[in-house]
This record gives sequence, C-alpha cells and structure tokens, in this order.
Amino acid sequence: MSVFSEIPPTEWIASNRSGFAILDRFPVTEGHALVISRREIPTWWDAAPDEQADLMALVDQVRTILDERYAPDGYNVGFNAGSAAGQTVDHLHIHMIPRHHGDMEDPRGGVRHVIPERGNYMAPPSDTARQPAGEPTSGTQRELLLVDSLGPRMMRHELDDALRDPGFDRVDLLVSFIMKSGLGLIRERLDEALERGAVARVLTTDYLHITDADALALLLDLRESHHDSTGSLAIRVFSDPLTSFHPKAYLFHSSRTNAALGFVGSNNLSRSGIDGGVEWSLGVDSVQPLVASFDRLWSDPRSRPLNHEFLRSYRNQWRVALAREDRPVEVDIELEEPAAPVAPRPLQLEGLEALKATRNAGHNAGLVVMATGLGKTWLAAFDSTAFIDSDAPMGARDSAPDAPAGARGRILFIAHREEILTQSRDVYRQVAPSLELGLYNGSEKQPDADVVFASIQTISRRLDLFDPDEFDYIVIDEFHHAAAPSYRRTVDHFTPRFLLGLTATPERMDGADLLALCGDNLVFERGLVEGINRSELVPFQYWGVADVVDYEPIPWRSGRFDPQALTEAVETRARAQHSLDLWRTRCNNRTLAFCVSITHADFMAEYFNAAGVRSVAVHSGPDSYSRVDAIKGLRTGEIQVVFTVDVFNEGVDIPEIDSVMMLRPTGSPVIFLQQLGRGLRLSDGKDHLTVVDFVGNHSSFLIAPRVLAGLSSNRTLSQTDVVRAVQRGEFDLPAGCSVNFDLELVDLFQRLVAARRQTKIGALASYCLEIVDETGFRPSAVQVHAAGFDPAVARASHGGWFSMLADLGLLSDEEQAVVDAHGSLLLSIETESISKSYKLVTLRALIADGTLRTGTTVDAVSARSHRLVSGDPRLVLDVRSKSIPDPTVVPMNEWRNFWRKNPLVHLAKPKGEGPALFDLDGDRFTPNFSVDEASGETFDQMVGEIVDWRLAGYLLGGSAGAVEEDDVDGPDEEVEVDPAYRLDRYPDEMNAHLIGQRFKRDQVSIMFGLEFNQAKWNLGHVSLGEDAVLFVTLNKSSAMQYGSDYVDHFESPSQFVWASQNSVGPESKKGREVLDSPGNGVRIHLFVRAKKSDVAFEYCGLVEPVSHHGSKPMSVTFQLLQPLSGDAARRFGA
Repeated sequence: MSVFSEIPPTEWIASNRSGFAILDRFPVTEGHALVISRREIPTWWDAAPDEQADLMALVDQVRTILDERYAPDGYNVGFNAGSAAGQTVDHLHIHMIPRHHGDMEDPRGGVRHVIPERGNYMAPPSDTARQPAGEPTSGTQRELLLVDSLGPRMMRHELDDALRDPGFDRVDLLVSFIMKSGLGLIRERLDEALERGAVARVLTTDYLHITDADALALLLDLRESHHDSTGSLAIRVFSDPLTSFHPKAYLFHSSRTNAALGFVGSNNLSRSGIDGGVEWSLGVDSVQPLVASFDRLWSDPRSRPLNHEFLRSYRNQWRVALAREDRPVEVDIELEEPAAPVAPRPLQLEGLEALKATRNAGHNAGLVVMATGLGKTWLAAFDSTAFIDSDAPMGARDSAPDAPAGARGRILFIAHREEILTQSRDVYRQVAPSLELGLYNGSEKQPDADVVFASIQTISRRLDLFDPDEFDYIVIDEFHHAAAPSYRRTVDHFTPRFLLGLTATPERMDGADLLALCGDNLVFERGLVEGINRSELVPFQYWGVADVVDYEPIPWRSGRFDPQALTEAVETRARAQHSLDLWRTRCNNRTLAFCVSITHADFMAEYFNAAGVRSVAVHSGPDSYSRVDAIKGLRTGEIQVVFTVDVFNEGVDIPEIDSVMMLRPTGSPVIFLQQLGRGLRLSDGKDHLTVVDFVGNHSSFLIAPRVLAGLSSNRTLSQTDVVRAVQRGEFDLPAGCSVNFDLELVDLFQRLVAARRQTKIGALASYCLEIVDETGFRPSAVQVHAAGFDPAVARASHGGWFSMLADLGLLSDEEQAVVDAHGSLLLSIETESISKSYKLVTLRALIADGTLRTGTTVDAVSARSHRLVSGDPRLVLDVRSKSIPDPTVVPMNEWRNFWRKNPLVHLAKPKGEGPALFDLDGDRFTPNFSVDEASGETFDQMVGEIVDWRLAGYLLGGSAGAVEEDDVDGPDEEVEVDPAYRLDRYPDEMNAHLIGQRFKRDQVSIMFGLEFNQAKWNLGHVSLGEDAVLFVTLNKSSAMQYGSDYVDHFESPSQFVWASQNSVGPESKKGREVLDSPGNGVRIHLFVRAKKSDVAFEYCGLVEPVSHHGSKPMSVTFQLLQPLSGDAARRFGA
C-alpha cells in the first residue's frame, strides 16, 4: 500500500469518486497541492479514461479552493511518470503548485525547469547539463541490492512484496526488537502467507525488555489463528541478560526451488525501522548461509518458545522497564509508548450506560441488540474489560489471591463459529492489549487466559473442566438454533457475575431464545433503522429481482438446499449474464457479491472478467485471490467486484463497499442482516448502499421481505403481512431507503402464502411451518411468544404446545419419543397454575442443577432458586413480602423455610384427580414421574422450553399460559383473578403483563380498584397508600422555567429523571414518600406520554429512586425495574 493510501480523509481538501486532494507536506510554494488517484496506479497512462476525466475535474475543483485561500498569480500543474522523471511514489499524483510574481528570478520556461539548465530555452546552454544515466541494475540481479530508506523504496515495500510472493513458502525473521507499530505494517501480509501455507519462524529477544509485549501478544494471536491451517508460525525469544542481541535479518526462501531473497542490515521491526527512519539493508538472493546461522540461534537453549506463560511474565517485566526513568539509551531503536486506548463511539457509550444501569438495578444478565456495523462486539469488549479491571497486573489472580474480585476477573466469550472468535479476539486486543487472550476450540485450548474465546461446540462438551464460578463475565455472541441445548447447558453450569447476550437480530425475529438465556432482560437495542436515522450507517436501496433458477426441483433438507444441486443450478451462463446486466444497471464500482460455493465464486469472477469487469473470487479454497489484496483493491477501486463465499459475512470492515449482490439463498434473518450490513458503513463520497437480491420460487426467499418489512415494526409479521407490505410498498424505512421487488415476485409471494393458507390450519401452526420452511428449524415456544403468538392456544385443538408440533411433524425423533411417553406430563407442566414466578423459578433451578428427574434436597433447590431470584430485580420484587422484605440479604435458613412453604409445598400438592408433580418428604424434594435415561436430556430441554416461555410471559407481558392462580402467601385454595384488578389484589407483583399498554387516567384508577376522582387523578403525583402513581408528560411548554436539570426525561432505557411539583422538597411528605421507596412499603408506578395531546399514558412499570438533588422542585433519578423496549425507547427519546 502506498503512503498516499494511508492518508485519512480528514486531511483531504477535496475528493470525487476517482480521486482526492491534499496539501503537500513538503510544499514547493504555499498551497502546493496533490491530486491523487483513489486506485493505486503508477502513472497517468494507467488510469482509465473516466478516471482521467474525474482527476482533471478535481484539478478544477482544487484550483477554486487554492484561489480562495492563496490568490496565486499562476500555477504549474503536472505529474512525474517513472523514476527517470523523478517519481518517488509509484502512485499517480498530480502536482498543483501555486506561483506568484517574483517567487523566482526568471520563471520563463515553467515546467521546463525540471532540468534546471534547460528551463529557460532562451538562455545559453550550460556545460553542467546532466549526462545520461547509466543502465539501471537488473531487478533480477539482487546480490548487492541496497535498500536505503532515503531512496525510492523502503524496507516495508520489500517485505510486503516478499510476503505476498507465493514462491517463498519459508519465512525466517530474526529481529532484535519488535514493536507493535512495525508488526502492524506487515501483519496482514504475514497472515496471508500463512493462509497460503507458508512456514514462518520469528526469533526476537527480551534483551533490555525493549520488544513490545503487545507485539508478542499479536504474534501469539496469529499463531493460534493458523493452528489448523496448512501454514504455521513459530515464535521464540532469545533470553540471556548477559548477552546483547542486535541482529536484523529478513529471510525468504522456498522448499521447492532455489528461489530466495534476504535482507540484512539495521532495520528493526518498528514503524521507524521499516517505514521512514534512516536505515540501510543489503538485499541478497542467496540465503543459505544466513538460514544456517538462523538455525543455530533457533536451536540455542537460550531461545525459548513464546507461550502465554512466558508472555505473562515478560509483560510484567516490560511494564516495569517502561516506567524506569534511567532506561538504557544505547538501544538502536526509537522507543514507543503504548498506544492510547480505543474510545467508545457515542452509541456505544449509550450501551455502556444501559449495561451499568441494569447491573445497578440488580440484573446479572441482559441482551444487547445492535445492527451490524454499530459495534456490538466493541461494546462487549469495553464493558467486560472495564468490569474485570483490565489494568490489574498479569497473573494477579495467581500471585495475589486476596486481590479484589475485579483484579482476578476473567471473561468467557462464546460463539458458534471460529471466525467470530478470532475477530472478536482482535477487537479485545485493541480495547485491552494488556490482557491475556486465548482460544478454546477444537485445536487450540488456552483455558487459563484472562479472556477465553470458546466455541460452543467445544466448551459445552468440557464443562466438567471448569468451576462454575470460573468466569466473572460471560458473553454469548449470537445464538445458533442447532446448538440450543449446548447454550442452555453451558449457561446453567456457570455462575458469572454478569452474562451478556449479543445479537444483530431483534428478539421478535430470531433473538427470543437468546433473550431467554439472558433472563428476559433486553438492556439495549439499536437496530438498523436507528443506525441510519442517527447517520451511523448509510441508507440502502434494495432491489429484489426474480431469479432465473427454478428452485422447486432442488432438494430441501434441514433448512437448506442440497449444496451440490444448488451449485449446478446457479452456475449457468444465463444466470451469470443476468447478474452482469443487473450489475451494470444497478450497482456501483465497489461490489461485494455473496455466492453459493467456491466453484460458483470462481465461475462468476471468470465470467465478469471476460466481460471487462475487474473481478476476483475470495474463499477458503487453494485458488482464492488474496483476501488482503481484495480488500485493498476494493478500497482503491482497482477491483470492481469481489465474489465470496462466507469469508466476508462477519467482522470484515470495508466501508468503501457501495453495492452488495446476494447471489445465494439467504438462509436466515441473521445472515441476511449480516450481508446487508457489510455495505452500510459510512465512507467518504458514499451516500447509499445498493443491494441486488436474487429471489427464487421457494418459501425460504420470504426471509428478505419479512426482515425488511419488520425493521420498523415492533412485532413479527406473518407471511400475509409481508405480502401486503410488498404489494403496497409499505416498509416504513428511514429517509433515503427504498425497497423494490419485481412485479412477478409480488405474484410469486402471493402464491407461496396462498399455498400455506390452503392447509386450513391456525395462525400459530401456520407461523411454525413458515419458520421451518424458511430456516429449517422449528421455533421454540419463547420465540413464538416473542413473535406475538400464544403457544397456549394449541391446547384447544391439539392438546398442548408439543402435541401441536407433533401433529405438524415438526419434532425430532427424540422429541417425539418424549411426547409419546410423557405428553400428559408435559401438558401438566404447561398448565401448572401460577400467580407468582416461584414455581417457574423452581423448575428452572432443578433443570440448571440437573436434578429435575432425580430429585434433590430442599437446601439445594432453595439455594439455586435464591441465586436465580437474586440476579433479577423483577424476581426480587416478585418475592418481596412482609416475611421476606429483601430477598437478596435474607438469611439462608429463613429463605429455605420460605421457599419450602411456598413453591415446594404447592408443587407437591395434587391438582384435580391427577398426582402431584413432586413429592416433598422431609428434606427431599423428588419427582413423582420417571423418565427413561435415554430420553432424559431431551425431556429436560422440553420442560426448559415450557419454563422459558411461561417465565418470559410472566416477566415481559402477554399470556404465560396460566389457567389458575395460586395465593402464595394466603390460603391454599385456588382463586380466579381479574387481570384488570391484579395491581390491587397482588401488591407485590411486577405487573409485566401491563407494561407497554396505554391507559387514560380514569382507567388507571380502575387498575387500583378505585373510583375516579378528577381532582385527585389529574395530578402528576397521586398517593394511594401502598402505591404512588406518577403521570408524566415529556414535552410541555413550561418545562424549562426551572432549568434543564428539572425537565422530565429518560437518561436511558433504564433510567428516568423526574421533576417534582414546585412545592415538593426532600423533607416534604410527598418527597419522603418518593425518596424512601421501596423501604417504606410504597411502590412507585410510572405512566408516561410524549405530549399533552396524547390522551393515554403508557405504563412503564415500577421505578425506584437512586439519587436526587434540589428542592421545590426536586429532581429525582429513578431506575426502571423493567427497561423500556426498543420501540418505546425510540418514541420517548431514551
């Protein structure tokens, strides 16, 4: 990459699609500017005609700027082409040199002055005219090639070329001092060489503790990333404090041929050493003597392999050395201070505040939903590393067992794909470079690292190797339905201080199961629409085009088309030509195209190249184009289209992409949003993203319109809703966005949905079949609940949730066996009466401990239940009563007695004619059912699915499938409760079923069982004894009369700032009622509307004060026990 390509856009003074302009850092005159091509091409004659025209237009634009700033009398405008003409950077740039009268004695001749003696052709010839240069040394004769940093090429360029040369499959780097800045310059090329199969060795030293510990950590990351690849990287550190170590040699050779290239000289691996400092190296094309010497040093017992243990020790020594004021000065390297920490973006700061607030409220788990491109992994890295105190010395948890919990904290990051793990590790490396990061997957296991990046497949099979409290913070990135039991088993095993779920897919689409894992606590949601509205992402223009492929004959198995049959169907000249025609009419010059397979990507690249479109194929196959060069080419415009297979789905940041082509069936909402998100990042000169999506005649292609129609909706859309949105063009997207489908696709969607409607089944069953058609996985009960359906309605026609799935043929063989043997038992759990969360918590505790089928002690189930309750403030409030005023600090013997008396006794009572679910005998709590061992795990999972659904319904609102209610603290008899009066009958409940609903003031009075009195209920603060109601209007004209500190507003989805009436102070009766809550037995209910013309108020649930200031009026900050939904947060500006 040339030096010009690294210039940030903040330094540009003008730009267009083909070029940009800067002020020269070494100006000939004031205002000297350079017009530079975006594409990295050497000379003017290498530019395409349209690029030449754009560059000349940019020259005119820059001239206007320079005229206004410097008012010159004239210009010299031109370019140098070739080294003989003085070109020192092989990247086309046009000089614009402002000239003023008198700036030289005799300006006649202008650009002729490039050869000074010939500048003024009217002057007499000079005897000192330069003689013709001798013949240059052949590029193939490199025995004595001097690489001089003051010459036309720097060492960085030589290393770049050597690492990208496929002829060199052996790389040996012997460098006394390695700095993060220097390694960063060659890391991508070294990574590429390893991907290609190169065997690399790096030998450095710990002499004087100069080598950057962060650079060694990056080398370890690189080695572990290629543990399974054909290439390999080995690193050793020469360690002898009595022996100086100053060699610098970069050796490249081949195991197959005699090809070789070496550089020996003064260049350390630092930015100044290979890119800018005054350094000399001698290049040679015979390296065997050097390799032999390298081998001797490599085998020296003082050369120790670099591993995590060595790095942990070295980092502490390196930190001490950095802090020394009397550090040795004889070292031949410019010492570098550690880079400034990466700072969160504004939107990420909002997420950090929301996570802090949810923990302050008592939650120990939560879900964050952020669209691709908004930085959810960065948010997790910022929050988790701050949570465990990343500034603690390495090894603090081992060397200082009495250190505070933060110093001993560890993080577990779980994902289902290796690419996500390595990309996430790289993000953590930038956020907290001092932490020890390790992979835990099929081939690489570093279980003792500060941050362990584990595949769900590997760690779920090795849980017995980890203590439950091994990690303080756990992150789960996305949720793969095929591994659902593994996620639940893993979450149940560990007891972190906080569990964070990450997804790019809203919970109503595909994230409900992950939300259930995270305690049904949606902490922070910023979707694609929010990102575009806040100018964090660019708008998109989507074109759904009819595919020429007939998908009906292609076999559909387990949620996907048969790979071989699909590849054969899409690799046709007719489809390729259709793609080319659409690219030329719809797309721009930097396109990422997602393909079905490796052969499909190769086929498409070949076809486009034959048509004159500069294209490459990037994939995991041996013939893949270099990923590094592909990214570089897209950025500069040298490459117009990159055809890829999965490689760019996640984690790769190429903001310059302005077009995305989806040449493959999407597969899932997650993948669709990931591929769409690849092109939504901001870039200079890019005002929108173009998306061309090939849509075929199969119900799985309804994913795209379903996701697009649902982006601005707070509910999951049925296929009928989706078709209606497509017909009417009603997608409710931000300004600048558009969605267009070919007319024939509208008819296709209607036929697909009509075929489903003809089966004459209910809406719930239809939805389940739609999800299976689209994704290959049946939805869980909690996912159905999040989509707006009630699984309980299946009882009327099918006899229960799982019975309906069985009737539809959607259960696995293992699940079907459980239904056949235990269908009535599952139904009894599904219909078990609840008025509180207690029974559900108990069942969840039994499943988590693995004792649902075996039974356990009252002590054990009570203890696990207490841990579950203590980690969720909604459950804490649900349990809080006169006998247990604060469940989080209750003595365990009191808690055990309470838990025995309430859910355990009730679960052990027969219901109707059937037996009780459990038996309570002394200290033993055991099931009254038995399940075959072979079906046990599946049975647990199915019961857990019911519990997740009913608990979500209880905490988040909607039907929890309850058919009866228990009066937990009162008589044992069953009672029927009118939901409209539940606030009055059960004063300790969360009332989650009402959160988000809207009520007029008189309806609120009915909720409390009271008559409406206008004088009382028209106040903003209504006192009701054990309850207090706050009615808030956010936008009111008089809001600013007491200053901005006294304006009602949401600080975040979890915090609300309320201004009291003018007469209320901290010591007044109403002030004390608010500030002493909930310790005084008063519960505060928050009702909010945006403006006065909104007659109804939205119920936001219960709030508790966390701080206050001022008096008459006073400002109180409240914590919402249930954070606002993403939709409510947007409407109320939270």
